[in-house]
Amino acid sequence: MKVIYMSHRYHTNQTTIMKGWIENGHEVRFLSQFEGKIEDYSYVKPIVVGYSGLFKVFDYIYIHFLKRKDPFAIDMKLKCGIPPIFKLAKYIREFQPDVAIIRERSIYTICMYAICKHYKIPAILYNLSPVWDKPKKMDFAHKLVWKLTPEYRITPTNLVGIDYSGLVKDEKGYWAPFLMEPQVSPEEKAYFEGDRINVFCIGKYQERKNHLMMIEAVEELLPKYNLHLTIAGEISNHFHEDYYKKVREYVEQHHLEDKVTFLVNLNREEVYEQYRKADVYVVPSTGEPASITVIEAMAFSVPAISGSDNGTASYIDYGKTGYVFEDNNKKDLKDKLEQIVCSKDNIIKMGAAGYIHVKNNFQFDNYYKQILKVLDIMKNEKS
Repeated sequence: MKVIYMSHRYHTNQTTIMKGWIENGHEVRFLSQFEGKIEDYSYVKPIVVGYSGLFKVFDYIYIHFLKRKDPFAIDMKLKCGIPPIFKLAKYIREFQPDVAIIRERSIYTICMYAICKHYKIPAILYNLSPVWDKPKKMDFAHKLVWKLTPEYRITPTNLVGIDYSGLVKDEKGYWAPFLMEPQVSPEEKAYFEGDRINVFCIGKYQERKNHLMMIEAVEELLPKYNLHLTIAGEISNHFHEDYYKKVREYVEQHHLEDKVTFLVNLNREEVYEQYRKADVYVVPSTGEPASITVIEAMAFSVPAISGSDNGTASYIDYGKTGYVFEDNNKKDLKDKLEQIVCSKDNIIKMGAAGYIHVKNNFQFDNYYKQILKVLDIMKNEKS
């Protein structure tokens, strides 16, 4: 099978999926709108298609003048970016894929979907909206966007949090999970480096990642437990830099320098080295669309904790491979963390369960079956 992907950028969470396609004898091409700062090209080097010349001029003015104080101004292009149409069509025509998987509902997606329809290429939408969600909005604008983008979609998010109450199932949305290869088995895992419990979290240095709340929760547990917190994060603009300084200042003011370590802009192997050293992993973020890190941690036999406002919180087998705490609730985060760190035997047991959980549920076959299922449904519907 020949598969073409289109996304705003090639994210590291796609690496295992690309590896699966290639090692199973398929051919894959990845098109991106731009190149990210930290990416892993072990299996696929994305082709950067970019934007039309006119849009690039508008984007520059928007970011540097109209919204120069807005840290999220750079994200406007994700929804409104306009591709160089003929260049995009050329890449698709030359590759002649059997299926196109297109990221998010955007102007870029509308353009690529139109090209795919012209060449009679089946197209599947890929986004992070959960399969189980609140009822769809039925206004004219939303209906128009749905009409102009692929009807069927895959998502790594089954639901946000772990509670299904009040949610409805998208009948044309299919769960295709993030993938992660097993890394360190329970038998190989070395716990408690430095004769302490090592807590790890990773995320861009920005407010919603809740680094300060994470530090405060660990700080409150220090009188009872010998903990060390390592925070790894990306700094790629001055907004990240400002927040990073703020978090470091808190640590210095509270004399926690020997209890908290900061790391910046790690590559994939450096991140993996931190998982090897970790005993517990935490995603303290709010507004987290879908973090692959919970299964990354479990692949290293490390129990995981996530906030409820995370699209992959349901990847955690609650009470067996980790816990989910209430969004933005420091007390609940602290309580869930303590439920794990109170017993070293418990850490080892949950870490082992997490490793098995990843082996059974987050491998390429789990993803591939869903793609084939959607393609079969589309084919039958068409015929």
